[in-house]
Amino acid sequence: MNFSYISYKKTMSITSFTYRSNLNLVYKESLSRIAAFLGVPVSKSAGKPTMIEKIDSYVKSNPIEVLEKLCVKELELVREFVKASPDIPVVKASRRTYDTLKMLLLVSVCYDKKTRKGNLLMVDELRELFAPP
Repeated sequence: MNFSYISYKKTMSITSFTYRSNLNLVYKESLSRIAAFLGVPVSKSAGKPTMIEKIDSYVKSNPIEVLEKLCVKELELVREFVKASPDIPVVKASRRTYDTLKMLLLVSVCYDKKTRKGNLLMVDELRELFAPP
């Protein structure tokens, strides 16, 4: 499957973005794949705003179901985001095991021009949503 993911330059403020705004940055085809992966019922003929609304609403209403679709390594990374403070990227070497998080737009890749490395950052609303009660 070919998914899109969002990357930003370190000079941009990632945390001002929301999960919904990240979803708005990708093509409808990627939204359709995200919906299919998550099991969100959405018609292929639905418009992009409808798809975004349904995916955003599903993720925020069903965080446990979303987490259940992740592998152990991805869940470990989600725990690191939950432990991190707002605005703090999680520094990780890019690995295939984290691709699902990027493809679902649960995390964004933040490139540091100085080190030429990509860090992962989760928007605060998702980080708080995935935190244990």
